[in-house]
Amino acid sequence: MERQRVFDSYLLPKLLEEYKISQSAAKTIRTVLVKKGIVRDDPYNYDSKISEIQIPPEEQFTETEKPQVIGGRLAQYEAMLDYLSNYYTFNCDFLTTEKISKLVALNRSFTWEAFSTTSTRVNTKGLADLVSTLRTGNDPLSISIVNDALSQLNKSATAITKTLKTLTDFHKERYKAAVRKLVMPGAIINPATLTTNTREAVAEIKRSFAVNMKGQPFYNELIEEILKEDFSPDHAVLQEELLARLSANQAAASKNAKQETLKPVLLDGIRILGAFSPQLDELAIKISENNHTLLSAEHGFWEKLAALFRKAFNIPEKPQSVQITTVDPVTQTGKRETIDIPSFVDDIKHRSRLYTGFALKTSPAYQKIEAMEEPEILDLLTRHIAELNMLLKQGAGLDNYFKQTVSQMDRDRIRGLRVEISGLRNNLVKANQCRAEYASQLEEQQQLKKLGITNV
Repeated sequence: MERQRVFDSYLLPKLLEEYKISQSAAKTIRTVLVKKGIVRDDPYNYDSKISEIQIPPEEQFTETEKPQVIGGRLAQYEAMLDYLSNYYTFNCDFLTTEKISKLVALNRSFTWEAFSTTSTRVNTKGLADLVSTLRTGNDPLSISIVNDALSQLNKSATAITKTLKTLTDFHKERYKAAVRKLVMPGAIINPATLTTNTREAVAEIKRSFAVNMKGQPFYNELIEEILKEDFSPDHAVLQEELLARLSANQAAASKNAKQETLKPVLLDGIRILGAFSPQLDELAIKISENNHTLLSAEHGFWEKLAALFRKAFNIPEKPQSVQITTVDPVTQTGKRETIDIPSFVDDIKHRSRLYTGFALKTSPAYQKIEAMEEPEILDLLTRHIAELNMLLKQGAGLDNYFKQTVSQMDRDRIRGLRVEISGLRNNLVKANQCRAEYASQLEEQQQLKKLGITNV
């Protein structure tokens, strides 16, 4: 709902502005070319016929037909932009995926971002040839006006493509939200079978879908995304990543996509892990002290004597394993786990030392990571986020264990872990937002490349 509010109040009004700018720029180019006799004026009046978006054709034409054909197609393109600017409603409910597809096709009628006489697109090459004829003339004012208009069309087309892409992603997530609300309650899913085969679960969802979302298209790919985000082992990470992608940031939304390395985004996430060290150290201290309190209370005289003998003769201590219950923060389902407390504390201390190196740009650990390729850094960040998520769940389970196991007499000696766990969790969210931002920007770059936009 927050993401839709940003679209309706900010992103889509900006999209309307881009269409108005494009319409004005296209009209400028056509007017100049008509006055110079380079293209022929459009013999049709599109304004009186439009009831929906009509994409200018892309059929080939002869050289002698070029002035008339390109003049007509440019006029149709301009008329479509004028129709959009005056008769389309720019909100999420009106701009459905079907309408978005038409807008994407319209945006490709002339590839302003790759405007060249060598273009493989028929309309783009034809118009570029005619503009090239203008540039060989001796009217610098007309040339400057057309060049400025082409530059504006380039910027607007890039911005339009980006917004349409993000709007498409939003509709996908809104579709998934509808499935979760209307379909999933009526589907019986066995999470245990999803690790090896999702076909049974998809079939069950399709059965419920036919009843609760009758008439709507069934997208297998999006249904499988739902299963991963709701039932996979790393579903909590996936859900946080999804929410980060959907989070409304107007300042970021107004920036143009830039084709540059995204490594700094990942390195920001790595440095955030460096902030974990003080909290991890305090967590290790508290767990050790709590464990010592429990052991002191439980051990009688003979057990304490045996412990002294083991220490004197270097005999390994007995394992200090405890049974705890970890709770998934999303599903609130509990799971029994066995934790060896000394090993758990050693792991926390090791992580603290490791993350201290992550925080310092001059440290060998950070410089080694900085020299890695983006996929390697992403894998490293993802692995640490997943491991820290597990550590926090186990820490919360230990906190409950200590409080429930200690006697009434020693309860005041038990130190709570909630403050450290909460601080660690907040930093973990920030680190995961860096990971999600990287994934979002990388996907955006890839989509722009697929659409032929390479100079953004």
